[in-house]
Amino acid sequence: MNIQQGFLQRNKAVVIFALIALTMPFWFPLLGGYSGLDTKIMIFCIFVVGFDLLLGYTGYLSFGHAAFFGIAAYTTGLMLKDFSAQIIPAIMVAVLVSTLVAVIIGLLTLKRTGIYFSILTLAFAEMFHSMAMAMLQEWTGGENGLTGMPTPMLAGIKMQGDAVFYLVTLVAIIMFYIAKRIERSPVGLMMRAIKCNQQRLEYTGINARKYKLLTFVISAMYAGLAGALMVVYEPFVGHEFLGWHQSGEIVIMSVIGGVGTLVGPMLGAGFMLYFENVLSVDLGEQWLLVLGFIFMAVVIFMPGGFMEALSRLYKRIKQE
Repeated sequence: MNIQQGFLQRNKAVVIFALIALTMPFWFPLLGGYSGLDTKIMIFCIFVVGFDLLLGYTGYLSFGHAAFFGIAAYTTGLMLKDFSAQIIPAIMVAVLVSTLVAVIIGLLTLKRTGIYFSILTLAFAEMFHSMAMAMLQEWTGGENGLTGMPTPMLAGIKMQGDAVFYLVTLVAIIMFYIAKRIERSPVGLMMRAIKCNQQRLEYTGINARKYKLLTFVISAMYAGLAGALMVVYEPFVGHEFLGWHQSGEIVIMSVIGGVGTLVGPMLGAGFMLYFENVLSVDLGEQWLLVLGFIFMAVVIFMPGGFMEALSRLYKRIKQE
């Protein structure tokens, strides 16, 4: 009993997330959400949690994480289309490919810091986007995207509707749990030390670059997994998966939610996708303007995002 209580206490955030996520099909429609949007939110929860490990814990802002998302999506699509409709080998190959690409890009970009690192990652992402649109359009479909994939299968089960949602949600819970374990591990401690003072860390004899590369690759693996699951959710891959706006959305989700918290970026992902797909119906073409005002207000008045707002509210309630 004590062991169970200890596990629940250490993983309270994971348990709460699991309860909210698994019951989403029951309460989400009450908020105007439609079937399928909940699955997309879970996919982007995986994406932003991995991104937060890089930005929130090491302080390295990548503007090119769409590269790993898109590469994994194209790889999954080609695997499903040309080899087998089974999703497990397709996802495994996709994550492996995105990981190998991340190692190469990480070795080249992590020699720089700050805005130089951010611009380099953006340049690599745009390079892959251009390749998908021109050089590799025979495989990627160019502007038309990659189509003609069969219905994804898992052990004889067609991955459609609720089956996709619960698969994605289970993966999201597992990946969030792994992220929390990384946060509490010695690697997580090194990540926070890099963000705090990388030069001082290196003076102690620790190879900071090794931990930066490890974090970058782990973050890319999360992005690759999200990209692969996106194709399982919707058997189509568009060139916009590699576009700069895809990377920008992940940054906005993380900042709105609160970087360095893991939970915050997931709140930001849920809010932004809900805002874009549900609330924007009433706002029409002005929804981007409203989102821009919300983003500016958060950055100016609540730099810690939604998590800071929740923390302030909790303290106020506690004082009363």
